[in-house]
Amino acid sequence: MKKKLRSYILNTCAVAALYGLAMLLIGSGAVNNYYLGIMLSAGISIVMAVSLNLTTGLLGQLALGHAGFMGVGAYAAALLSIHIGVDAQYIFPLSLFFGGLVAAIFGLIIGIPALRLGGDYLAIITLGFGEILRVLIINLDFTGGARGLRGIPRVTDFTYVYIVVALVVAVMFALGRSRHGRAILSIREDPVAAEASGIPTTYYKIFAFTLASFFAGVAGGLYAHYIGVLNPKNFGFAKSIEYLVMVVLGGMGSITGAVGAATVLTVLPEALRQFSDYRMLVYSLLLIMMMLFRPTGLLGTREFSLTALADRLLRRKPQAPDFAALAGELPPAALTHRLGEPPAPGAPALLRATNLGIQFGGLKAVSGFDLALEQGEIVGLIGPNGAGKTTVFNLLTNVYLPTAGGIEMEGRNIVGLPTHAITQVGIARTFQNIRLFKNLSVLDNVKIAFHNQMQYTPLEGTLRLPRYWWEEKLADARAYQLLHVFDMEGLADKQARNLPYGQQRKLEIARALAANPKLLLLDEPAAGMNPTETQELLATIRRIRDTFGVAVLLIEHDMSLVMGLCERLVVLDYGQIIATGTPEEIKRDPKVIGAYLGQ
Repeated sequence: MKKKLRSYILNTCAVAALYGLAMLLIGSGAVNNYYLGIMLSAGISIVMAVSLNLTTGLLGQLALGHAGFMGVGAYAAALLSIHIGVDAQYIFPLSLFFGGLVAAIFGLIIGIPALRLGGDYLAIITLGFGEILRVLIINLDFTGGARGLRGIPRVTDFTYVYIVVALVVAVMFALGRSRHGRAILSIREDPVAAEASGIPTTYYKIFAFTLASFFAGVAGGLYAHYIGVLNPKNFGFAKSIEYLVMVVLGGMGSITGAVGAATVLTVLPEALRQFSDYRMLVYSLLLIMMMLFRPTGLLGTREFSLTALADRLLRRKPQAPDFAALAGELPPAALTHRLGEPPAPGAPALLRATNLGIQFGGLKAVSGFDLALEQGEIVGLIGPNGAGKTTVFNLLTNVYLPTAGGIEMEGRNIVGLPTHAITQVGIARTFQNIRLFKNLSVLDNVKIAFHNQMQYTPLEGTLRLPRYWWEEKLADARAYQLLHVFDMEGLADKQARNLPYGQQRKLEIARALAANPKLLLLDEPAAGMNPTETQELLATIRRIRDTFGVAVLLIEHDMSLVMGLCERLVVLDYGQIIATGTPEEIKRDPKVIGAYLGQ
């Protein structure tokens, strides 16, 4: 907390000092109108680059028509200022908000259909949107048509631009360090794992895209009231690519990188203006060299930190968060995981699959699958490769929609629920091939799965209201507790990609457990582990069941682990159950011996 407070104070002082220095230079005449114009253009470019970075860098969705939303905001804000009949000086903030709001509405309309799809659909649709917008503006009378919209009050000044830049950057940083920002980053890293962690991926794609459109609309309002004349060709494909280059050059996912790149790419063409015959050639060569020798951009996904710089200059060693002390500060009830309670007499099974099946064309991958799981059970699902075991997991979590049969969780039909809703109902899973958010820290990997257990809104997270602080503090402490179960609390600040294979497996289980499940689906958790790690995993799974009261359904080929851990086994072959029973019964079953275990 003290470190965060120090960071806020230092950054606020730096922003105020930079503004004071700029105003001093402007007031003294050291910055003439030409240089002031470059500063205003750089500020508007920063807002555009940072907002596009939300979609392309943080969310991981390519957008090729971002300048179109700037154009919507520019025309909306300009038309309001022209026709409202009040001095533009007084309503300028309202005009900027109105421009952002109209752009956000367009972003929502476009984002809802586009972001439900995968691949490059968003890029194609936003590219088409930019061209449609240009044609509409040219053919509408109230926008001024092809000759442009004139008579816009020129009220944009350095103070307005600086305030908007500071607010947009602050909002982006605050959002990125909240549960909503972690949800957006998880989609960039792995949308399948994000959905399995309880993140409603479609909602957050639309949310991020709409917010980015709002900021672009505000930047358009600043631009309109700075230039005084709007021409539709200023918001075409070339302008969108210009802003995309800023994002890529700064580092996709780095807010401070986008700020730096937008500043450099706005100033550089002007600095090279004296070499008018060669400046675009030099400009292009610099970009090519940058992409060859620094393809991740200036900062990659990292952020420039004034606090870290100050610590380095003062030779202060950064202090790691003391999560153990944090857990001790909170009341014990705040750290209680959802413990399983003994089911009431006559209560339905925790999970029941009845005649479950799925068919891909003429192939029956799973058919006639029946399973009843009680609370606290550890059940193994075994069989040869290709028997349909992972397909069963995909059916239970609705990655695949069954073509036959039904699934009930505590008597509730869950067929057709989206995967994130299945997680909220109480089923969490790991994957056969590890799916971690590899560019995020170990702590953030676990905290992402707390998403649905935290309730603060994006506004509360951005303004850092009390509920944000309490829930984040609680999430940190609970994440520490879960990491402690796996002896990984000392790795909280490490990137997940830098962990050894065995610890990556443990982290994936810890993340699944953080979703507060009643049923944990483990898909080959011991794959790639040595015998020592396997025995540690066996003890850990038992400790999870005993500590948290969760049932476990396990797919595994390591028979020593399966026989030593599971209370009951279900054997699949060619998508059908060929045997069920205790480990001892399965060992002696001739069908299982012939199909899987061997003599």
